[in-house]
Amino acid sequence: MLTHLFNLPFDKRRSLMLLFLALLVIGLVLALIPSPDTGDVKINDKFMHTTAFLAYAILFDMASSKDFWRFQVPLLLGYGALIEVLQSFTPWRMFSLWDFAADALGILLYWMLFRVLLKVKTLA
Repeated sequence: MLTHLFNLPFDKRRSLMLLFLALLVIGLVLALIPSPDTGDVKINDKFMHTTAFLAYAILFDMASSKDFWRFQVPLLLGYGALIEVLQSFTPWRMFSLWDFAADALGILLYWMLFRVLLKVKTLA
C-alpha cells in the first residue's frame, strides 16, 4: 500500500534528504531559541518531541536506503541528544532526559506503525 513511498528513485530520495536536513537545521534553531509565550494555549512538550521525531523518522527512512537500526536510529538519537546537550548551555532551556525519551518514543512509534503494522519496508 505505502511501499512505493519508501522505494523511491535516487533523485527523489536526494530531494527528500535535502528537505530532511533542512528540517533538522530548523528544528535545532527552534530548540535553542527562547520559547515563545503561547498564552493560554499549551501544547505538551513531550507530545511535540514525539511527533517531531516520528516525522523525522518517516522522512529519513523515505530519503535513505541505509539500514534503519544500524544507521538511521543512531543518527536520530544522536541528533536528539545533541539538542539536549546544547540546550543545557542556554539560560532559557534545560537538558531533559524526558525530552530525549520522547524523541526515542517517536522513532519507536514510526517503527511500530510503518515497519511492523504496515510492513512498508523489509528489515535488513
